[in-house]
Amino acid sequence: MGAIINILVGFIFLIYWSGVFIIFYHLTRFGIGTQPKKFSLIFLLGSVALFLLSAFLYLKVDVNHLINI
Repeated sequence: MGAIINILVGFIFLIYWSGVFIIFYHLTRFGIGTQPKKFSLIFLLGSVALFLLSAFLYLKVDVNHLINI
């Protein structure tokens, strides 16, 4: 059961990074001037920070303990 939850979380992370890539690509490719490119860098750094925070917090959770409750 723990493996299913891990696969589900991995799928959610994949969807998250797909959305980040689409937004980042469109900001850098179709942005006119330097302002959208600066914003896309801030967006990417924030996305990486949120991903690392959520991945770190997920690794701290005992999935088997949650299933038994």
